[in-house]
Parts: sequence; C-alpha cells; structure tokens
Amino acid sequence: MRSFPQTLDAFSRRVNQRLFLIGAALLGFMPVPTFIDIVCRFFFGFSLVGVIEVEEMMLSAMVFCSWGTANIAKSHTRVDLFFGRFTHNARTALTLCFSLLSAVLFAIVWWYLVDMGIDKYKGNEASWMLGIPLFYSIFFGAFGLVGFIVSLVSDVLNAFSELAGKKAFISLSLAFAAAALVIAMPVVLRVSPLVDEPLRLGGLGMAFLMLMLFLGMPIGIAMAGVGLIGLLGVLPNPVAALSMMGLGSYTESARYVFTVVPMFILMGEFALYSGVSRDLFSAANTWFGRFPGGIAVAGVTGCAGFAAVSGDSMATAVTMSSVALPEMRKKNYEPGFACATLAAGGTLGILIPPSAGFIFFSLVTEVSIGRLFVAGIIPGILLAGLFVVMVMIFAIRHPRLAPPGEDTTFREKILSLRKVTAMIGLIILVLGGILSGAFSPNEGGAVGATGTLIYAVCTRRITWKQVWRSITTTTTVSAQLMLILVGVGLLGYFFAATRLPFELSDRVVGMDANRYAIFAAVVLLYIVLGCLVNVIPMMLLTMPAIFPSIEALGFDPVWFGVVTIILLEMGQITPPVGINVFALATVAKDVPMAGIFRRIVPYFTAMLFMVVILTIFPGLVTWLPDRFYGPSAPV
Repeated sequence: MRSFPQTLDAFSRRVNQRLFLIGAALLGFMPVPTFIDIVCRFFFGFSLVGVIEVEEMMLSAMVFCSWGTANIAKSHTRVDLFFGRFTHNARTALTLCFSLLSAVLFAIVWWYLVDMGIDKYKGNEASWMLGIPLFYSIFFGAFGLVGFIVSLVSDVLNAFSELAGKKAFISLSLAFAAAALVIAMPVVLRVSPLVDEPLRLGGLGMAFLMLMLFLGMPIGIAMAGVGLIGLLGVLPNPVAALSMMGLGSYTESARYVFTVVPMFILMGEFALYSGVSRDLFSAANTWFGRFPGGIAVAGVTGCAGFAAVSGDSMATAVTMSSVALPEMRKKNYEPGFACATLAAGGTLGILIPPSAGFIFFSLVTEVSIGRLFVAGIIPGILLAGLFVVMVMIFAIRHPRLAPPGEDTTFREKILSLRKVTAMIGLIILVLGGILSGAFSPNEGGAVGATGTLIYAVCTRRITWKQVWRSITTTTTVSAQLMLILVGVGLLGYFFAATRLPFELSDRVVGMDANRYAIFAAVVLLYIVLGCLVNVIPMMLLTMPAIFPSIEALGFDPVWFGVVTIILLEMGQITPPVGINVFALATVAKDVPMAGIFRRIVPYFTAMLFMVVILTIFPGLVTWLPDRFYGPSAPV
C-alpha cells in the first residue's frame, strides 16, 4: 500500500503533467496571433486588435502552468557548485529546507494572486483593448500555481520521510531550524537597527542571496525569497510587501517584452530538427575543407551560421558536433582539439544575433534589443575569424593534429549553397525586419519561429512528433528562465527600496580611480564568476547591481552589453562549470574532459584578446548600430 508521500507525489505528477500540456499548447499557439497580425499589416493594411493583451495572458498562463513540471524534473536553474559535494543526508536536508521555504513563499504568492483576482472581479476591471475581464487571467495563473505548490509540498514530505526513515534526526532538526530561522528573519529585521539603514540591509540581502545560491537553492526562488524578506524588513506596512509578491509575480510573468524569450527559443528548436546544421556544415566544409584544419574551420563556420538561428551556446555546440565530429574522426583529428574547437565555436551562439544573451541583457538593463543585435554582428564575425585563425595556426604547426580535408571544385562550392539559401533568407528577413523597424524583436521572434517551422515542413525535414518535442522543450526552458526573470523582478523591488544599485553607482563614480581600472575589475569578476555560474543566471544576478555603475562611468551601454556577452562566453568553456565542454564530453564519451580543457586555452585567449580589441576600438561595436539607429553616447 502506498504511503501518503507516495500518493501525493503520484497526484502531483498527474496534475502537473496536465497543467504542462496546457502550458505547452499555449506556447505553441503564441507565435500565431503575432504572425497573422504582421501578415495583415503588410498585405491588407490593418492590424489585429489586442494581440499584445492575448500574448501577455498566454505567457502568464504558460509560466504558471509549467513551473510544477520543471520542479518535478529538478530542472529549475541552480548553482551546483557545492550541493553535489555534500553527503546524501545533507542534500536531503537542504532539499527539505528549501522546498518548505519555497512552498511557504508561493503559498503567499497564490493567496495574494487570488486576492488580487477578487479585487479585479469586484471592480469589473478589463483589458484595455479587448475588454477581457482581468480576473480570468489572474485566477488561471493561481490555478496553475497550485500544481507548483503541490509539487513543493510533495518534495517536503518525501525528504522528511526519507530522513525520518533513516532516523537522521539531527539533519531533520537542522533543516526545520534553518527554515524557521529564515521565516522569522523579517521579524528580526524589523526590530533591528538595520530597518533604518536600507543600504546596509540591501548589502546584507545580497550576501544572504549568495549564501542561498551556493547552498543550491533554485536561483529564481532564492531571488524572490530574498526580495520578500527584504521588503518585509524595509517597508513599514508588511501587507504592502506581501501584496507586492502577488502583484509582482503576475505582472512580471505577463510582460509582453518577455514573449521574445520563448519565441526565439522555439525558432532554435525548429531549426535544430530541420537539418539546418547539416546543411551549414556541408556548405562550410565544401568551401573551407581544403584549408589547414579545414574540417575544424568548417565546424567553426557552421557554428557561426547556426548561431544565427539558435541563439543558444550549448545547443549550437552540441548540434554542430553531431555532424562535424564524425567527419573530424574520419580524418584522424586529435579528439581533444576537435571537441575544444566545437565547444568554443558554440559560444558564438550567444554573440551572433539573434542571441539569447542579448535578449536577457536587454530585459534587465532596458537597452534596445535591436541595437544589441546589430552591435553583435561585427564582433561575432571577428571572433569567429579569430577562432579560424587559431585553428589554422595549430594545423600549420601540427599537421597531424588537424589535417586538411578534400579539395572541391568551384561548381561544387556554388551548388553547396542551395540548401542554405532559404534559411539565410529567413535570417535576413527576421534581422532585417527588426533592424528596419518593420517589426519589433518580439514580432521578429514570431516570424522566425513560424518561418522556420514552415521551412521545415515544406522541405519535409520535421515530423509532427518533433514539432511537439520542440514545443515541450521550449516550454520547459522558458519556464526555467521565466522563474528567474520573475525572481529578478521581485528582488528588484527590494533593491529599489534600499537604493543599493544607485548608491553603489554613486560610490564607484566617486572613487579616485581610472574608469578603465574599474572596468578591468569587472572583467576579472566576470571571468571568475564564469568559472562558477552559468551564463544567463549570472547576468540576471549581477547586472542590476553592476550596470548602473558602468553607465555612470560613461561607458556605452550597447558596447558594454557586447563585451559582457563575450566575457560570459568564456565561462561556457572554462572549468569547473564549462557547460559546452561538458556537453561535448557527453557527445564524445571516449574523449577525456581534461584533454578538451587543455585545448581550450587558445580559444579562451582569443576571447580575451577580443575584449581588449573592443576596448581599444569601441567603434567596432557602436559603428553599425549608430548607422541604423543614430549615434549613442560615446565610450
């Protein structure tokens, strides 16, 4: 007979599976209204009414319906630096503590969501364009959130049952004591002198957030939790702080600007299954295969091409390795060098637009996505060129390391371009439409996702099973990222109340130091953090505090965005959290990870050299966006 924790766990899985299907269906439909609106606007001279409202409501519903499944799969993003090193009982105790705190946090969010929905119902508030009663969307969000809360309660009971069964009463006691201490923290703060020192309270909140992250708490939940504790400590009215959690969770999950995230992820997923990577590598190999290290050169070039449809680093590395690595093996490439080249080439996925890195940088800093996309083109091409130079230097000095491929005729080169013409045209359409102002980045994502699907279906390169898999993968990834974005928003309320980012900015500007010395310190910080934390979480975590200081020092925001992305790219290939290297080691199981990291050094050096070049010649970043959008503040 099942125990109660097992029964609840089975119930949680069934409920969240059905909620996830609803969320995935909504995400799959999201590009449709925007795409139809664009078609109507350009071909029939009118726009659909209320598209933005519909997109916002679908995004919010998708987010709340998907968090529970992501929690069950343990896929919410966390810093796994120390967590895996703890004993099993310690990990279980931490899971119990964090799940209990998370359940309390989101129970509060749920309560105030319902309360807000009731207020909207009583006030007959409706959306501005379509007149849809707002309480429908809010209540649906609360309904979806129930699945997440049930999954967290199930985690609490499972962890408690496991520790109790092992009679690990010390671990149990510590877990509950730690949870009780955190829950009591707002009361302690309100009677402490810190309540009158918001700046110091903000610094303490940042330190506590770091502690939670390094202990393994999911990043988005840790941010939201610290935001709530801080607001309860700094605001005179605790009800206002609690209400802000419900209001903030809904408004952050229903921001139209955030719809750009699932749109471009979906575009990359459709491209992944449509065989674009094979076409790009085949064309690149035909053109560059005869060069020294030609297949590796083709791999880097293919990565640059796939980056223009993917926007993700690891996806670019893994996808290109599936087609390039077998060819490298046939030509007896040194395995560590082959994997290192593809791991480094994959980092171009977050530099060459459309880039997930630029999207999240824009969402946090409010710098124009269009400017960032344009700004990434020249540095992206230059960095790909530097990687090619590195490959050729190694191939010339050590021919046995990377022998050349086969020669091809000019006719074969021209014919190889046929299969990539349609996808190149789609990329030009998406980026050209964004840059020309014909449509917004959000609309560009919808065009890209819909266009890639149409291309894949028309060429019969994708099955409906793969379409659904693309949608469900996008839903899972988007749910993980949106939890962090919601957490960033809630944490931002606390930081705004303490004025921590702005006070830090004033103090940095007031320092008697050269601004480039301060910038060098930021570069060093990101290189170190890149060894510990993955790209997007690190940027979302640090940028709210760092960006105001950089802007106050007079650096161009777009230039800093590009440099930041390159610095974050380094973290994708440096130990111990070099996610691209881990991914390549998974694909090539016979290649030692140490051998890949050893061959990474030249590419890491190339990235660092690229940062130096862009610092000396900032016009390489700013010239192109200035041509499209007009001049910005000089670096």
